[in-house]
Amino acid sequence: MSDITYFIGIILALIAGIIVQIGVLIQKYIINKHSKDPKFIRSLVRSPLWILGLLLQVIIGGLGFYFIAIILIGPALVPGLMAVGLIVLAVGSIKMLNEKLGMEEVIGILLMIAGVTSLGLSELTIDVFTFNIFDSGFIFRIIGFSIAIFVLAIIIEIFRRKYAKNKGLLLAIEAGLILSLNTVWASPGSTVVAHIVDGIIIEEEIIFGIIILIIVLLIVAIGITIGQISLKYGQANVLVPLTNVPIQVIPVITFFIVFLSIPPNVLSVIFVIFGFALVITSSFLLAKKQVKFETISN
Repeated sequence: MSDITYFIGIILALIAGIIVQIGVLIQKYIINKHSKDPKFIRSLVRSPLWILGLLLQVIIGGLGFYFIAIILIGPALVPGLMAVGLIVLAVGSIKMLNEKLGMEEVIGILLMIAGVTSLGLSELTIDVFTFNIFDSGFIFRIIGFSIAIFVLAIIIEIFRRKYAKNKGLLLAIEAGLILSLNTVWASPGSTVVAHIVDGIIIEEEIIFGIIILIIVLLIVAIGITIGQISLKYGQANVLVPLTNVPIQVIPVITFFIVFLSIPPNVLSVIFVIFGFALVITSSFLLAKKQVKFETISN
């Protein structure tokens, strides 16, 4: 890999993170205007500005620049580089949305960025070209794991509707749980893409790839919808990082129990432990802020 290619990959990853969070800011701006509408989601879909934010978040930043960056520098560093976008979110939420940012939130966001970077440096990667996606054990594990995550999300949803006051907090976590499966299912999907790019066309893989694409689209649609609703109940600079907690943690767990992979070295384990500790600490600080916000609002 040439120095210029590596540099371009880093720049694209940074741009991806910034574009994603700019999209979130635009969406939150529209959400604030329609938060009281009885047909909330329909109001958002009818807004051209909200659609622009969605395109920036999902298509341009979340898919376009993200995947090009991975192709150029690999998947290890990209999540950490993209997490820099949270700084843009924090500043933008103050300037554009008139949200407040206290010391706890600042520390929480910085810890989140450091934690995501640490998880990225752990180099817990899967060799998508050689991985056997038709292994019966793997298929059983990924389906079982996905069902378990969905059941947990449903439990949180039931709890939110019947008992809880902290709607924004629970919705953010619920959205993060569902969206985390995007990465889980994208991994075997990458195997199909890698084979096609290399000229290896296997009919069964193409069919499986189409199934994965449908699953990923459903996951993204459900997760983003819940995430948009969560933004009704709090600040974007708190709820978005909270949504990112499961998105960062769950794929690491699947590395061990779904893909049955082993860290490449001891340093990788240290990075994982350190990253987990930072992300969890960050989540506690941000959750504390959100609970206070919803208590005052109620």
